[in-house]
Amino acid sequence: MKKAISAQNTKMYLENLNAAPIATGSIVSASQSAPCYVVFEDVSKLKPGLPLYISGTGWASLDNQEWIIQDLDADAKSAALYASDTTLETAAFDPVLAMYTVNAFIDVCAVSYAINQNPATSIDTTTLCDAEKTSLVGFRDPGTLTFDFFIDPTDPDYLALQEAYEDGLERMFEIVYRNGAVRTLPVIVQSINETGGVDQAVKGAATMKITGAPVLTQPKPAQAPVYVLSATPAPLNGVAPLTVTMTLAEQNGAASKFSIDWGDGGAVEDLIGTKTTTHDYAVAGAYSASVVATVGSVAKPAVLAAPVTVS
Repeated sequence: MKKAISAQNTKMYLENLNAAPIATGSIVSASQSAPCYVVFEDVSKLKPGLPLYISGTGWASLDNQEWIIQDLDADAKSAALYASDTTLETAAFDPVLAMYTVNAFIDVCAVSYAINQNPATSIDTTTLCDAEKTSLVGFRDPGTLTFDFFIDPTDPDYLALQEAYEDGLERMFEIVYRNGAVRTLPVIVQSINETGGVDQAVKGAATMKITGAPVLTQPKPAQAPVYVLSATPAPLNGVAPLTVTMTLAEQNGAASKFSIDWGDGGAVEDLIGTKTTTHDYAVAGAYSASVVATVGSVAKPAVLAAPVTVS
């Protein structure tokens, strides 16, 4: 494990249950699967790793719970709900009342942080009959999240952190890494400490009890630009015999070969090292040439050129 990323530009956010939600919306449909995939009316304010509070679906396995969204598809307006399972639902999904809520978050803006995962307890099962020590592994403790930050007692985010400590409710905490990965943890704010001194900024430290399993949402890999080919014949009409010039243009790639079917029953013409060629149509008729580009040894789908009419 030699690969590393800088901690700089890591963003941290704590769910603010006392502020107005930043987004609400309708859920159009949901799949009976594990995980469950839902289709939203609008995804403009959603992002991978974000916790959603879902209600009104009519499915007990989803309603009145927070779910972490993954595999977000902006075009399809769909996403998976991490660790959800709706395979046993028998009730009809309610597309009228089904909705989601995205709570507000405060910006922690930490100086440093640490996730401390405690080892599982060891249960001694040794008896007098044993020749050596025996044991069982007990439950694991999810551990704690600690972070240091600078304090301004008038900062609304700091006041919201204090409110979270006072009410003791479970909240979601997000760590957004600079490479786009998101770690989402359920936490309870256990303590907030403050220190200061000569020639020092007022500094705070917070400890949060992790109450469940963290969810790591990976960023979607960057998609390579789509190869685009255009085929332009000229002229588009004339009297037989008509000589037509085909000009090819590419975007986002370079083909090693172009194969042109001129559409008049003749042999396919292969072009290598050039993007311009000519062809003679000897008989009157309407012809549509198609071009197949070979890019990186892969033949791309045929591109149809504008029709040529020969009279």
